[in-house]
Amino acid sequence: MIGFLSIALFSAASLASIADAETSRVSYSNCLVDFTIAQLDQKTGTSAFRKAAQSTCTAERDAMIASIKKDEMEFGSSEAEASSYAAEEADGVLFAYTDSYAGYASSNTRPVQEE
Repeated sequence: MIGFLSIALFSAASLASIADAETSRVSYSNCLVDFTIAQLDQKTGTSAFRKAAQSTCTAERDAMIASIKKDEMEFGSSEAEASSYAAEEADGVLFAYTDSYAGYASSNTRPVQEE
């Protein structure tokens, strides 16, 4: 019985950690949506957008990296592995916007926030 409760508590903690990572990912993504829309409205060039995007939404990016790192370390990753993986995930979110910017600009469309 105690073993079952331990597993249940560990599972609940793991699910909460995963939810935190997802919430922070959505927050970072939505911040980038707002930034992308503002830059599209200002008709910022693609290279200028890519450069500016690197330094925007830093609080949201840092929160995403911290929650993914925490999650990975809870699953047994070393700190270095967890940090590397979390940074790669944040870079992937950023890349989705920097890679799509020219397409949004040429088609006069806008990204949409996640809920």
